[in-house]
Amino acid sequence: MNTVDQAIKLVKNWRRHKAVIHPRTVQFMYHWMRGTTTLPYPPLKLHLESTSVCNLRCPMCPQSLDAVKGDTGYIDMDLYRKIVDEASKFALEINLFFRGEPLLHRKLPELLRYGRSKGVRLHVNTNATILRESQARMLVEDGASKVTISFDGPDKAMYEIMRKGAKYEVTLQNVRQFLALVKEYRENGRPTPYTVMQVILPYDATQKGPNLPQHMRDLFADLPVDEWDPIWPHGWAGVMQENEVVEAQPYGENYHPCNWLWKSLAIYWDGRVASCCADFTADQLIGNLKTSSLMDVWNGPEMVKLRTLQVEGRYKEAPLCAGCDAVWQKDTPSWSLFDAIEKQIRPSSLPTGRLTSIAAPAAGEAHVSPHAAELGPQTVASIAAARNGFTGPISATGWKNGPAGMPSAN
Repeated sequence: MNTVDQAIKLVKNWRRHKAVIHPRTVQFMYHWMRGTTTLPYPPLKLHLESTSVCNLRCPMCPQSLDAVKGDTGYIDMDLYRKIVDEASKFALEINLFFRGEPLLHRKLPELLRYGRSKGVRLHVNTNATILRESQARMLVEDGASKVTISFDGPDKAMYEIMRKGAKYEVTLQNVRQFLALVKEYRENGRPTPYTVMQVILPYDATQKGPNLPQHMRDLFADLPVDEWDPIWPHGWAGVMQENEVVEAQPYGENYHPCNWLWKSLAIYWDGRVASCCADFTADQLIGNLKTSSLMDVWNGPEMVKLRTLQVEGRYKEAPLCAGCDAVWQKDTPSWSLFDAIEKQIRPSSLPTGRLTSIAAPAAGEAHVSPHAAELGPQTVASIAAARNGFTGPISATGWKNGPAGMPSAN
């Protein structure tokens, strides 16, 4: 998430990201590359949590560690209206997703309709496990501009490992039914959401990037999947980096400030604002929208401080950033192109790239949240395994430990 490769992808995949292809996108890119800490523009997009409640406990997600720790709830309409009213003046997109499953919010149709009435593009991420026909029609008819379906794993066995608590056949039927509805509406000339199929695949060091098997594409060959988005698990700001249940992609070799602080805000269901969407445990709060405006938080002292720490290479002074993979870019053609352009913009005194003074965390050094630290970093992965019914880690080819590493029957 939030890598240079993804920033390049944003520009290339203009249909998916047309909500953010805007003059302010150029401002964002310039000031991110320049290292500006007080920004002359508002956030491009928001992650606005409709609910923190999730019906699954996927082993690559901090929910599997109970990272939310009882901080569960649903955004109320008065707070939602306040935030959307402010955001409608400048936000190019609002994603109604953060830590939970948006379809669990009973007033999601009302949330969508209100956002649409304000001219806001709304994005819904869903695991699709409860995406029945009525919810499918609601997403299409009530104003979702984009729907991302998380359908992880290329087959039944891996899907039910990656999406603990879900049934492959049920979700597959839900997704096909939703896409069939989208197809029907499009054939009749009616507006529909842009559809994205996001697939988290086990990390494979032998591949340059996540490779989606053709047979998975074939499952939806006759249906309107506008974009496939295969990704590898990431470390969720270090909390899951050393998780031996599902291997996260490793840190890159090149240091660079994360683009999140220059483009987005993440808002909990109760109005508190997190520094980024990897903060499941409220480790790094920067404001509260019950008492402040979006712009007050965006250029407030806490946000400016975080930008400054990253620009100066002092990211380890921010606990959530200390172990995060988003500040470490891999050596790729996209990075080389970005680095060459940035050298024309960024002051040479600011640290980026391969540095002798800054290095990615070594094994055992990744920051874990205070919640995980209470347990000890060496036990985090085993607790995730126990809570998800696992006794062995997942590799790109399956269970490393053979039959003894298979999930328990219950």
